[in-house]
Amino acid sequence: MNPSWQELYKAALLEVQPKRLQRQIDAAEKAIHQRSEELRKASSHFSEEQAAMADALRALRVLVQNECEPPIRSAAAERDVAS
Repeated sequence: MNPSWQELYKAALLEVQPKRLQRQIDAAEKAIHQRSEELRKASSHFSEEQAAMADALRALRVLVQNECEPPIRSAAAERDVAS
């Protein structure tokens, strides 16, 4: 049995190794999208689970922005590096 999207989401949030973080996030996002598609096919009603998945995707995006992408350097920092 595959882990649930909730388990994968929690694993991504708890990951402390930067090298593994993006893989954990990717796995959680994939599971969320798959579950969302299952729910879409089963019913046209917006469920609490769908709301929770939307919240989880937003949180994962913030995690990616804060932990996976290189920090943006200021113009002053660029000048210091170039000197």
